[in-house]
Amino acid sequence: MNQQMSFDFALDTAAPGRAPRVPRRRAALPHPPPSQLPLELSSLAADGGPTARPSLARRPPIFRAEPAPARLGDGRQWSEGVWTAAVIRNLDDDGWLVQVRRNGEAEPVLLAPWAAERDASEPKPLDQAAFNALVRTAAGTLARQAQQLHASLRKRVALNLDGCRWEVTLDVVPDEYEPHALLAAVDDGGERVAEEKVLPDFKLTSASAQAWIEAGFRHAGGELW
Repeated sequence: MNQQMSFDFALDTAAPGRAPRVPRRRAALPHPPPSQLPLELSSLAADGGPTARPSLARRPPIFRAEPAPARLGDGRQWSEGVWTAAVIRNLDDDGWLVQVRRNGEAEPVLLAPWAAERDASEPKPLDQAAFNALVRTAAGTLARQAQQLHASLRKRVALNLDGCRWEVTLDVVPDEYEPHALLAAVDDGGERVAEEKVLPDFKLTSASAQAWIEAGFRHAGGELW
C-alpha cells in the first residue's frame, strides 16, 4: 500500500539544497578612469605610477613700448615730433594758407600761402615731403629770430685809451620783474676787469664807455645806477 508523504517547511527558511543568493558587489577600480581625473593631476603610467608632468612653455616677458610721437597726415594737417603743420582757409580771399607751429605755442612760427587744386575748391594735400620742407623753413626762421634778438640785446664798443685797447660790452637782461643790463670792460689781454649793473635803456657809445673807464668804472654823469 502506497503511503503518501508530505513535507512541511517553515515559510521563513530557505528550501534545503539551495544556498541563499548573496548580492554581488562590483569590484572598485584601483584608479578612477582618466576621464574623471582632475585636470591638475598628473597622468598615470602603465604600471600605475605617476608620470612627470610635461613642462609648459614659459611665456616671454611683455615689455611696454614707449608711445610713438604723434604723427597725423590727412592731407590738411601733419604732426610729427614737436611740429604741426596745417592748411587753413585764407580769410582775406578764396585761397589757402599753411601755418607751422611748435606744439604748445599759440603763435605760428611760419605762415605762408598754399597752392590749391585745379578747381581751386580744395588745397593740395599735405604730405611728408612738404611737411619736412616746411619744418626746415620754420626752424631757420627761429634761428634768425634768435640771432636778431641776441644782436638787439648785446652792444659792443672798442676804443683806445692811454695806449690800451678796451672793449666795452652791454648785455640787456629782459627780466620780467627786474629788467637791467650788464656793462663790462675787457682789456687788451682779454681779461674782464670790471662789470656794472645799469638801466636796460643805457646808451652805450664811445663817449659813455670812455667816461666810465676814466671814472675808474664808477657811476659817471648820472647815467649809471
